[in-house]
Amino acid sequence: MRSIGQGLESLKTFCAVMSLPNPVEQKSYDVINYKLSLIMKEVAEESMKRAAVEENSSSPDNLLTVSGDGTWKTRGHSSLIGVCTV
Repeated sequence: MRSIGQGLESLKTFCAVMSLPNPVEQKSYDVINYKLSLIMKEVAEESMKRAAVEENSSSPDNLLTVSGDGTWKTRGHSSLIGVCTV
C-alpha cells in the first residue's frame, strides 16, 4: 500500500476484502514506515555520492554540467507550490 500511496486504512480494507487477517496497528505501521524512510534515505544518499564520484572521475578537468527544470502549480509563477529537478 505504501508503494501506491495508500495508508493503513486502505491496507485494512484490502485485507478485509481478501479475507486476510488484520494487518498491524497504527503505531507499528508508523514504526515500520519510519525505519523504511531511514533506510531509503541512506540508500539514496549513498547512490548520489557514488554517482557524483563516477561523474567527477569521468571529467578530465573536474567540471560538471548541471541541468535543471522547474514548474509551478499555476501559470505565471504566482503559486507557492512548485517542483524543481536538477
